[in-house]
Amino acid sequence: MLRYTVVPDTLARQWHVCLTFSQADAKAQTLKLANWTPGSYMIRDFSRHIMSIAATCNGEPAALRQTAKNAWQTPAQSGEWQISYTVYANDLSVRATLLDTQRGFIDGACLFLYLPERTDETHQVVFQGMPAAWQAHTTLPRTGEHQFEAPSHAELIDHPIEWGADNDVLAFSVCGIEHRIVIGGHRRAYDRDRLTDDVRRICEAALNLFPQPAPFDEYLFLLHVGADIYGGLEHRSSTALHFDRDGLPDPHIGDAPPDPAYTQLLGLISHEYFHAWNVKSVKPAVFAPYDLDKETDTSQLWIFEGITSYYDDLLLARSGVIPPEHYLDLLAQTITRVWRTPGRKRQTLAESGFAAWHKYYKQDENSPNAITSYYQQGALAALCLDLRIRANSPYSLDHVMQSLYQDWLDTGAGLTAGAFERCVRESCGVDLDDFFALAVHSTEDLPVAECLATVGVDMCFCARKRSHAGALVALLPAGSGAAPDTGCRFRQEHGRAVLSHVFNGGAAENAGLKPADEIIAVDGFACTDFAAQTETAAGQRHALHFFRHGVLHQTELTVQNAAAETALLCIADYDALVRWLAPFSAPAMA
Repeated sequence: MLRYTVVPDTLARQWHVCLTFSQADAKAQTLKLANWTPGSYMIRDFSRHIMSIAATCNGEPAALRQTAKNAWQTPAQSGEWQISYTVYANDLSVRATLLDTQRGFIDGACLFLYLPERTDETHQVVFQGMPAAWQAHTTLPRTGEHQFEAPSHAELIDHPIEWGADNDVLAFSVCGIEHRIVIGGHRRAYDRDRLTDDVRRICEAALNLFPQPAPFDEYLFLLHVGADIYGGLEHRSSTALHFDRDGLPDPHIGDAPPDPAYTQLLGLISHEYFHAWNVKSVKPAVFAPYDLDKETDTSQLWIFEGITSYYDDLLLARSGVIPPEHYLDLLAQTITRVWRTPGRKRQTLAESGFAAWHKYYKQDENSPNAITSYYQQGALAALCLDLRIRANSPYSLDHVMQSLYQDWLDTGAGLTAGAFERCVRESCGVDLDDFFALAVHSTEDLPVAECLATVGVDMCFCARKRSHAGALVALLPAGSGAAPDTGCRFRQEHGRAVLSHVFNGGAAENAGLKPADEIIAVDGFACTDFAAQTETAAGQRHALHFFRHGVLHQTELTVQNAAAETALLCIADYDALVRWLAPFSAPAMA
């Protein structure tokens, strides 16, 4: 057994950890800390937060030799080992560790050193000296008041732990499985019953989609709310979530549909919950097991993040949490975001997943020109795949997901290259190789309009200002229309506009502007509202004064016509739409 004793220093924001283990043989051991955490595909170098590390064996000091940024080697000595180390914990995210006078949060990959040769042994964690009022919220098996145990290191780090004193706990049961929502952080009054019921309905829709048993015996949502925060990280029986406090349902919401912020919160909850089946259970073969020492490349992330991103909003509609019209609004916004990303013409979905480590997770001001999102474009690929299957068979993408999960229950094997495409063919009886070649391995546009037409939804792309996010409309316009475009994104500050992104071939790029330029004047007037001052008729010229690296410059920007990239959807056959958004029913799987 490996045992961790963890002691907090809330004022210094440090966890003091003592790892103890016995060693019968006189041989050197390697100690490591993960370089990344499952579900967040970027090397994060957690070992940089280790402030000090020392060892004793049989009560006597023993020298540790650092062999890599995240690895230390012990002398070849048998006996009782103690590895004492201190970890700085001040990362407000779902994938790290944090400690202050209000709360503690632990993603185990960031905190617990491991012995590569002994990862399958029992790992025990004991917390000492925790603030008296604090309680621990986790699905890590508890063996004492502040003592927890896992059968392996992989299991140990798959159960985040939230410590705090002022947390709301909302509980409900679905299919005989207990669920809890633990809400921490400073929050205003909200409708606890509405949140509980909406999440319960989402969970029920997901549980009813997949074969039994579920991959968990209980489930925990760890939701920390704050100001302008967002994030989620999936685990097998829990998820860590960050969201803006204003996203909680208003206490006077009644039976009204969710507002945009609350809808986004429910979508995040739905997304991370679906991951319990899709990536925490069914996963790429290269992730079975995870190698947390280095990057693990795979072109399959569109399957696990894209399909999950398709189902997250779909489950909101299926569960009745949002009406069909609300779902189509969300879908129009997703389509618009993808079509307004020039990088979709430079990077395929397969390449997007493969390059996640150094491109998607390390985005910069040029990313929209260079990459596409395996989340959003992956969701549209999943949409098209689902509707293609439905149009050509009595089955759906549901049946593919059911088949994949049943196979995982039977074998525990990961998904090898090409296995997903074979599963589509075998479980639904349709050959969609041409579709996969287009959707996953080319930069051709997805046949979204064609596919939506099969379920009673018409679509067109129109030229609209960037402030228009896409929407459901009562009637599609006769033409694509016209709208001005300056070819950039910016944030408006007092008396200036700071460019964040400049799109290739757009008006801003043609004017010689680049990201971080600070526009202070338009046509001789203070830049108090860059959009209003420049979004005039196409062809009109505007004199701009701007600072670049503290030096004043001048240029001329010629407004362009916006491209027809804003998605408008219209319901042509409401019954067909409802049949699509309802839980799918079909003959038994092939």
